[in-house]
Amino acid sequence: MNYVSFSPLYVNHLTISGVFSLNKSTIELAKPLVPDLGSIPVAALGQLELAQQELGTGMNQAQKSALSDAVKTLDKERDAFIAEIFRVTGSYLRSSNADKKSAASTLHLFLVPYRKVAKQPVNIETGTVTDMVAKYRAQTDLRTAAQTLGINNLFDELDSKNMELNSFYSNRTTEYAERDEAASLFKPAAVGAYIQFCTSVEQAFNFSPNETITALFNKMDEYRKKYHALETGKGSTPSTNEPVK
Repeated sequence: MNYVSFSPLYVNHLTISGVFSLNKSTIELAKPLVPDLGSIPVAALGQLELAQQELGTGMNQAQKSALSDAVKTLDKERDAFIAEIFRVTGSYLRSSNADKKSAASTLHLFLVPYRKVAKQPVNIETGTVTDMVAKYRAQTDLRTAAQTLGINNLFDELDSKNMELNSFYSNRTTEYAERDEAASLFKPAAVGAYIQFCTSVEQAFNFSPNETITALFNKMDEYRKKYHALETGKGSTPSTNEPVK
């Protein structure tokens, strides 16, 4: 048989926030599929979740010493866009206009899981907002609903502000975050847990595939391709502690 592997990704070359965001997206993707994954991928997913929690704790500690007034200002501006999206959507839920009320209902169902996003630590919120905007743009009904309510521009402005903050934050704090013991000590475990989960899914895809495993494999591979472009130190030798995937 021809063994199919995931696309290459040297996870250890990602920043700490990059590893956190990748793991977060992967966990959110896999968690609802647990009943159909099989015992080994489920066990590996559990280890990934644990490592992710520890990494998040370390990042929170690192963030406390790295935030600047400028980052706080950008964060408040980003939160204002989020609040306005929720405010407008909520107001139209009571609209007498059937089209606007229906559009608001569609957006509201999508937004509910993100209602507390503004309370997350700055760098974790960045990853969550990135995921939110990507999911919004991937669904025609959501884009149409936003246009009906006249707030599609708010999603674009939120995305722009999120990228601006991420760029500023990365340039300002990468050196601190990468050397801060509170965060960097947990990165190897988070990287290792992600690799182990990928290995379990890859083996299940090749040796005991089903529709769920196949869909999960393909979506995870899409994530890997996207994060491959974010790797630091391109062209350098991969870590000897991390297998080539």
